[in-house]
Amino acid sequence: TAVARHLPHLGLRTVKTGLAVALALFFADLRGSPLPIFAAIGAIVAMSRTVGDAFETCRTQFFGILLGAGFGALFVNLFAGFRWIGVGLGLIALILLCNQLKLQFAVPLACIVFVSICLSPANEALGYGANRLLDTTIGLATALVVNVVIKPYNNRARIENLLLHFRQSVPAYVEERVLHCRYPDLEPLRVQLGRIASELAIFEKQKPFRQGGHADQVAYLRGCEQLAQSVWQELSALCTMDEMGRLSPENAAQLSVLGLTAPEGAAAPPRTDADIVANYHLDNLLRAYRYLDAFSCSGPE
Repeated sequence: TAVARHLPHLGLRTVKTGLAVALALFFADLRGSPLPIFAAIGAIVAMSRTVGDAFETCRTQFFGILLGAGFGALFVNLFAGFRWIGVGLGLIALILLCNQLKLQFAVPLACIVFVSICLSPANEALGYGANRLLDTTIGLATALVVNVVIKPYNNRARIENLLLHFRQSVPAYVEERVLHCRYPDLEPLRVQLGRIASELAIFEKQKPFRQGGHADQVAYLRGCEQLAQSVWQELSALCTMDEMGRLSPENAAQLSVLGLTAPEGAAAPPRTDADIVANYHLDNLLRAYRYLDAFSCSGPE
């Protein structure tokens, strides 16, 4: 109905975020936390699109708060009468330590937590830092479990659909360039390849929750992407030529791979350099397309 079309889409990630925050606040209340807000914040930031991203977020949050709170509790007591000097020296030391431990990803958060600890009363700094770390950890762990247990994100079907759409689009471009000697706009095809690459990068981050075979699936999809790139490169080469050249009988016969048929009398043995170069690129294109078509129908489960 018209009303249903205008209703906001309720995605699974939205539901999982709400559930994770509710559970994190529940666990924080069980321990009588004075800072339950940090449990909620931890759950929100850890509910990333993929479990791989969630692990990275949890790592950043945990080490950032651990280092910032630890340094803050130390410096707030060492420089009780010279707070501003302590904050400046502490930040320098904290950043140097993060770099030395190769924890550069945690530097911004660690610095923020450090300053917030240093601006707390000295007798409350240690308790504030410990409670913030514990509550944030509760939120992070809760969101991570919810993300892993409840239907983790898997975009393999989307990648395969994009590859299928790419294969279905290629024949029309080849027909325009090879059979009609026109110059089609290749931008939509380039955009499709960009979307495939982007989705593949996301798929590679899903390894933490996948069982065996994830590496095989990544290799298979990367192979398909490389073949699609080869098709694109050869088609681009054909579109940069000033003239198409004469279609060879061998390539005319191979056009059936794309469901195309060369017009009667269109094929002839190559004679000029343009003929040879054009048929070379077309042969490579058809070979890559044939492999892509076969490869896409025999991928791992």
